[in-house]
Amino acid sequence: MTGSYKWLGGIGYILMLIPFANIVGFLLVGIAWVMAGSDTRQGIFKATGILMFITMILTAVIIASWLPMIGSLITGLPLGEYPSVPPPGLFQEFLRTIGLFLTVVGITAVLAIVEWVLELVSHFRAATVYNVKWFRRAGWMRIVTIIVAIIVIALFILLSLSIQLYMVGLIIPVILGLLSLIFSAISFFSIPEAAIERRTSYLPPPE
Repeated sequence: MTGSYKWLGGIGYILMLIPFANIVGFLLVGIAWVMAGSDTRQGIFKATGILMFITMILTAVIIASWLPMIGSLITGLPLGEYPSVPPPGLFQEFLRTIGLFLTVVGITAVLAIVEWVLELVSHFRAATVYNVKWFRRAGWMRIVTIIVAIIVIALFILLSLSIQLYMVGLIIPVILGLLSLIFSAISFFSIPEAAIERRTSYLPPPE
């Protein structure tokens, strides 16, 4: 079983580096964490994978509903006309639609943060479970990425940096974030095939 999810996870994290293919990568990584949780009896691994599925589905719903939502509001206006008074009920419909949309976005954002934290903890946990240091390196790289991103944003706000300097500064956390994905891919590829046989001797208590 190890041989399957180590490749799913490794390939999945690589695909997450590629635009559009990252959706498939996210799915593969979620499956890999769930399988890892079943194999090692680590509930946090399963929770990470399940939350990945949920956030991915909600994100797809947000993207799929955005354009139709705008389209439905536009079609509510008479074609070829720009009336000074909108049709009755259009504003109320807009508020209901945008309110529901923002609610879903908010829920997705909260779940994404929780998923990120669980994935971070899972990396450090996996470093112990599989005795693979790359998991720990990937975890620390994620922490460094967030710290650098916060510093860049804080400098932009406090020093009123130009948008050009701000965009240049954001390149650094982006690169660090990509490195963290590469480290995660290496981590999964580095899981020893003999981990299943050895885990009973050093596996921490299940969570």
